[in-house]
Amino acid sequence: MKTRLLEKIILLSALSLFLGLQVQGQSLKDAIDAYNTGLDLKETDIRASIASFEKSIEIASLLGAEGEEVKEQAEIQIPGLHFDMAMAQYRERNIPEAISGFEETIVVADQYNDPNTKRRSESVLHQLYAIQANTLFRENENEEALALFDKALAINPQHARSHLGKGLVYRRLEDAENFKASMDLALETALMTNEEQIAQTAESTARDFFLVRAVRSKGENNLEQAIDFLSTSLSYDESFPETHFLLATIYNEQRRYQDAVNSAQRAIDLFDGNKDETAKIFFELGKAYEGLGDTTRACAAYSDAAYGNYEASAKYQMEHVLKCP
Repeated sequence: MKTRLLEKIILLSALSLFLGLQVQGQSLKDAIDAYNTGLDLKETDIRASIASFEKSIEIASLLGAEGEEVKEQAEIQIPGLHFDMAMAQYRERNIPEAISGFEETIVVADQYNDPNTKRRSESVLHQLYAIQANTLFRENENEEALALFDKALAINPQHARSHLGKGLVYRRLEDAENFKASMDLALETALMTNEEQIAQTAESTARDFFLVRAVRSKGENNLEQAIDFLSTSLSYDESFPETHFLLATIYNEQRRYQDAVNSAQRAIDLFDGNKDETAKIFFELGKAYEGLGDTTRACAAYSDAAYGNYEASAKYQMEHVLKCP
């Protein structure tokens, strides 16, 4: 392509000498020479190459119709060279410099009407925004990280990783409303784009966030709020046994014994642990049946709870409270 263009420009140069075209001391030959210099510098000095093409455009623009073809050919070259410079920074992992380079490339691509280079730049840029946002997040620069995630999403609203990144920032900021909105978008877009790992991370992160919030609310004796948080947690992962177990403990405190039975039984059905881990659930199940006045089932549940840390408490309920047979 370079050879064909060079031959054409050489031919035009000869023609310009023959016609003697000049405007304000600049000739078509000067525009062509600047263009050819730009071609020669493309592989060795991109900035100098761009400067030569810009000079060619400047001269050709003064020549009117006679310089139009040279001007058009020079304009074609410039956006791609800006892209190459930005990519060189990216390959060297100079992320802030690469971001600046691609932002400039987009401006130049608009200036010279090169939608293809603009699309290519945006495709890389939204990922670089996310990379730099994650770096800022690790440095506790939360507001700056959010701003860059938003820039990434302005280019590509379906970038699940940026929605996830925003959610992690909001988690740190204890902003439950924005955290949930970001995680919901992360999950939605990840499922749309078949990014299973991001979807799983969004689900588990959201589940745990609201579970921790529920534990905190329960400790503050705000039981209804704790239930709301647990309901939200279950909307992300209905099969997490710890969530159902915590619901059982709260329902027992509220004397909602049948609800406690249902939640404890669900936790037991889901739990894939040893007796040390399931003893606490059986103990809550025993309390719930005891509250319902079902001594037989309460004794059976306490019997299964009589293990490890719960052994003494379960045996006390069986022997001294319920007087189980």
